[in-house]
Amino acid sequence: IFQPSVTSSMKISTRALAYISILAGASSTAAAEKCLSGSFILEYEGDCDRETLVEVFNDQVFGPAKSSACDGVTAEEELVAQLAAAVPSTTIEEFCANIYKSQPEVPFTDILKKDENMTYEKAFFLGHSSLQEEVETTYESTDGSATSRLREDAASVNAFYQGDGSYSQVNMPPLENFEQCDANAVMCCWPKDRQAADNNGNCNRNTYSENCVDSNPGDNTDLCFVDLERGEASTGNQQTGIVGFPGDQNRDGGEGAIHCHGLAWANDVDDSSARYKGNNLFFVSMYDHMYQRGYVENVPGAPMCGCVEQMPTVTRSDCTEIDATE
Repeated sequence: IFQPSVTSSMKISTRALAYISILAGASSTAAAEKCLSGSFILEYEGDCDRETLVEVFNDQVFGPAKSSACDGVTAEEELVAQLAAAVPSTTIEEFCANIYKSQPEVPFTDILKKDENMTYEKAFFLGHSSLQEEVETTYESTDGSATSRLREDAASVNAFYQGDGSYSQVNMPPLENFEQCDANAVMCCWPKDRQAADNNGNCNRNTYSENCVDSNPGDNTDLCFVDLERGEASTGNQQTGIVGFPGDQNRDGGEGAIHCHGLAWANDVDDSSARYKGNNLFFVSMYDHMYQRGYVENVPGAPMCGCVEQMPTVTRSDCTEIDATE
């Protein structure tokens, strides 16, 4: 069950300046007749779609160059004819799709800079990396200073958010957790808080070594049950059965505090929510919930993050959507 109710947004600002050059060439025999001759270039910023291209074409080419040969012809009709007669022939939709496909992607491994094989990222999304299992402590130093400080150990997460995470397209990590999301949705669930003084969870700075080893995140859902077969593709655990949590808090047989948050994207691969789903996954899992709030680890028997089909059944989840400025 994935029922997002509280929705936040991740802001993406990318400079997508499109230069469109249509060269005069031999017209396709199947193409509609053009009324303008010669080559032209369109320059604009923003989404690439039919409405935008027609408007830009009309402002920069069709309007200024229109002659009596174009009487009765609209800007949209002429643009369609020009693209059909171009070499190679194309359509507005195909042209825009090619622009988006040619947009460079930043590898997900650039975030933590561990290794190109994604061994560390795989462990992270299962909830078992050092960033999740370690907790700040004063027991490891002779002078009483703190070690395993999340803000220091995960400094690369903050640096990536300030840079490519917010200004470039990040690829979706090629992991089993995210390979077959039929519902176009990913969810993460965290049972632990490892960071104090961030107004989230109950990890207490004054007693880090005692009270932050097994602290709770902000509770925003009820865990109903874990179907052990669901997460097998990610966890590799060949188990069957269902682990139920009939109550809510530990005192009544429930799971205690747990926090779930997800993201979803459109079926249209050119929609910003689909193109930037890697950015959104980074924001939800690494920046907003781990780096900002200290939420870590996984519900036993399930990955920490994965397609909703692999995740535990919960009553609700918060959700973050992409707010892209291009």
